[in-house]
Amino acid sequence: MAAVFAVVSVAANAQVWMGGELGYQNTRVSNDGNTLAKQNVFTLAPEVGYTLNDNWDIAAAIGFGHVDDDDASTNSFTINPYARYKAVKAGNFTFFLDGGFAYQLAHTHGVDDNTNTWEIAIKPGFSYAVSPKVSLVAHVGKLGWAFSKTGDIKTNQVNIGVDNAVSFGAYVSF
Repeated sequence: MAAVFAVVSVAANAQVWMGGELGYQNTRVSNDGNTLAKQNVFTLAPEVGYTLNDNWDIAAAIGFGHVDDDDASTNSFTINPYARYKAVKAGNFTFFLDGGFAYQLAHTHGVDDNTNTWEIAIKPGFSYAVSPKVSLVAHVGKLGWAFSKTGDIKTNQVNIGVDNAVSFGAYVSF
């Protein structure tokens, strides 16, 4: 009975929000006007979350990615549950920390082995409330650890900083 009461209390106070991030990156490497390599990266990461109270949210993102380059193309699927701690609020701005884990499965066409990646990370960010129901969000940097495995090849990676880890999105609250 106490567990049911706790779930109902949380659900009654929770505010559902939806949104996510959409990304595109184009890279060209050239020498004396001759293109040596090019790459296009598309990402889509819809999210859904619950605001539990003034300081905490829980959420999950499901990401899809596609990379086209000169040698091959890769498709990926990511699932990323996380908790958000809203640390500082100033007017319409909120500084937050997202902490969670992610799993990504990537398949490169023409390669037999898929790549499996597991990551634990904290991503700082901020949001700007355009209205009571709409917020613009940016993540700036990452502190985390990732482990990848493709066949017998294993990779450990530590991420500290903002290099290539800036993303933008929008959320709508209901």
